[in-house]
Amino acid sequence: MADGHRPEIERALRFIGEHLDRPISVAEVARASRLSEFHLHRVFHAALGESIGRFITRRRLELAALRLAYEPDISVTAIALDSGYSSSSNFSKAFAGYFGCSPTRVREPAQALPASVGKITALYGKHFRPAELYSVAPGAALEDERQEAARWEGRVRYEDVGGHSLACLAIPGYDIERIERGWHELIERVYQLGLAAGDIDAWGAAHDSPQLTAPELCRYHACVPCAADAALAAPLFRGSKPAGRYAVFSYQGAADGVAAAYRSIYSCWFRQSSLVPADFTPFDHYVTGFPSCGQVEMEMWVRVRGRRAAG
Repeated sequence: MADGHRPEIERALRFIGEHLDRPISVAEVARASRLSEFHLHRVFHAALGESIGRFITRRRLELAALRLAYEPDISVTAIALDSGYSSSSNFSKAFAGYFGCSPTRVREPAQALPASVGKITALYGKHFRPAELYSVAPGAALEDERQEAARWEGRVRYEDVGGHSLACLAIPGYDIERIERGWHELIERVYQLGLAAGDIDAWGAAHDSPQLTAPELCRYHACVPCAADAALAAPLFRGSKPAGRYAVFSYQGAADGVAAAYRSIYSCWFRQSSLVPADFTPFDHYVTGFPSCGQVEMEMWVRVRGRRAAG
């Protein structure tokens, strides 16, 4: 049932992602998805394994945790307000209830976590360890961070691009074998629909951080460019690569090392640069084809914006 409604589910997810800075009602999400509230509740839970309300709360807090770690110049209050909370105290209470630690602990990961168990552990059996968001812990030797950043500085270029329409297939989780099977399915469907005739221009989008999200809730999209008016049949759906400025990093190696590479870029390269991530959904461009046999050669496209004044 859920796969047959994947385009509607993705419209709902896109609407949620674009409005996390304010209260969101289920009625609004249903209108954006073009389904009734009753029907959306059913297919959403079947596809994602959680309710709409729980998904919204989790995404608010996960994105806030990433900003706490990777935008150290921005105050907790500013991040709380940007995340749709009315005050820093309400945000801190929600954050501690979910992750089992205060927001400031994300910026001081060397301190021991409190004994309390957050919802992330109670609901999903996953433990949140703030230190795992960093390649070089805050407060460590600045030279270590600079050296890690310099490793990427030699492998980055910048691209200013317009938006691109994509034909996408949702793949649950980040299991490498499952992703490879998903790519084979997407390519077969793309050829069936006549969306490509030769080599596939393969892109992937990982929507969740494995340091923050339970494995069963992580979302990956396998994508290929398509015309904006191309007819797509479920389970394929239309996605997009947003217009903007991208920092593009080269990576070659084990597919299971990609998460560590991103963590290094976010926690070291960005902290040494004049830029911050514009969002936390990077795109992987597979320059020699989609991941195969556990190895990958790819470009990591991260949409960026200039660092704003501290607040």
